[in-house]
Order: sequence, then C-alpha cells, then structure tokens
Amino acid sequence: MAAPLARSRPDRSPGGGAGGGWRPLVALDVSGFAWEFLRRNPDYHVDYARDLADRPTGQGGIDARWGLRFPVDPALPAARAEVFWRPEVAPGIVIPFEAGDRDLERMATPPPFVGAPRRAEDGLHVRLAAGLQMLLRGDARPDGPLVVVLGFDRDFGLRVRAAEALQRAAGGRAAPRSRLTAAQRLRLARSLLALDGALRHDSYRQIAEAVFGLEAVDREDWRTASVRDATIRLVRTGRALMRGGYLKLLKGGL
Repeated sequence: MAAPLARSRPDRSPGGGAGGGWRPLVALDVSGFAWEFLRRNPDYHVDYARDLADRPTGQGGIDARWGLRFPVDPALPAARAEVFWRPEVAPGIVIPFEAGDRDLERMATPPPFVGAPRRAEDGLHVRLAAGLQMLLRGDARPDGPLVVVLGFDRDFGLRVRAAEALQRAAGGRAAPRSRLTAAQRLRLARSLLALDGALRHDSYRQIAEAVFGLEAVDREDWRTASVRDATIRLVRTGRALMRGGYLKLLKGGL
C-alpha cells in the first residue's frame, strides 16, 4: 500500500519559483483545473492506491464521488493525465452519441482523439483535442454515422454549447471562448499554488512569497498586509475546490 501512495504524490510546485509560479497554470482549461485540484486531495490518493492494489491493471471502478469514469494516477499533471469525467458531473464536456442511420447525408467527421478510447459498461469513452469527451453508446463508433443525444434537462444549455464546440472542432474552427474569464483563471492558478504551500504546511508568509513575490510581501507590515488576507483567501479557495468544489467547476462546462 505504501508504494502506490508515494508514487501518487503530486508535484511539489507545478509552477515553481517565487512569485508568478502560477503562470504556467493559467492556460489550463476547465477540465485541467478540475483535475489539478482533485489530484491534490489526500483522500483521493488513498482511494486510488486502494483501487490500484485491488486492480493492478488500472481498469478498476474508482468511487463515483470523485466524478471520474476511470482511475487516474494523481502523480500525473493535467498535461499528461488521461482524465475521463462522468457525463453526469460534466454535462458541458461529455457529449453522448448513439449510432445514426447509414443513409445520413453530409455526415460530419469527428475531430481527432487524444490518447486511446476506453471501454466501460456505459459505452466507449473518447477524449478529444478540443477538451471535450465523446461517449459512444450502444453500437455507435467513432467513424459514425453518429447522432448527438441532448437530454432536455436543466443542463440542456451546457449540452448545446458542448455540441457547438464539437461542431467547430470538427470543422477546423477555433473553439468557443472559454467561460472562464482572465480574472477567474488567475485566481484558480494562484489558488492551486497556494494550496500546494498549505499541503506542505508552509506558513502564510511563505505561501504569499511563492504566489505574489518577496517584494509584494515586504511592501506592508505583514500583520496587517492586504497580501496576507489575499493569501488566506486563496488557501481557503484552494482547499474548498480540492474537497469537491472542482465538481461545481466542471458543471459549468468548458
């Protein structure tokens, strides 16, 4: 049991450096941010190690509460992890398909995959370069013909937006603008770096230096500094997202 846990420890500091170490994280999409917060959760590490011990192939049934369709090694950053989300937790990312009529005219060609498709009891799961996932149910195949299934529920708007993003990707057009603003990306990236410091048991001052830089920390008296309050809020935000808030992030789609 000890070996998988040691292997599953996240990188010490994804950005590295004092002040601005969050910069490489700003480019993450919604799915990437969600995974980065989840992979820092100590309880997920334990669950993953337990599942790995029971099913060394990595095809196990990780607890559905994490929102994952398949187990993913928490040692892997978003750029290297093959993350498949469950359709019910990410309706704006996972698009269900069924086999269409062979006589369909002007059949669209799905955009390129990322990695290998994964089979589960609910169908074939495919990751796309556009940040989306395809869930091919029943006899549906990636080479089509395919029919998009849009459940008419409270997440219908998210599903339509995901289908639009798929259409744009299939046509070689740019993806729709992310719903995350620049300010939201900045806060999420800084929250990740602040969370890393908190998980290492760094002091708030050390975390502030990593996030904002030494000059910003020394500019005011630390006991009453605005940067101290901002750092505390970032740590709280990071912990909340790690403990399940990332699921709310996923609910909003890309």
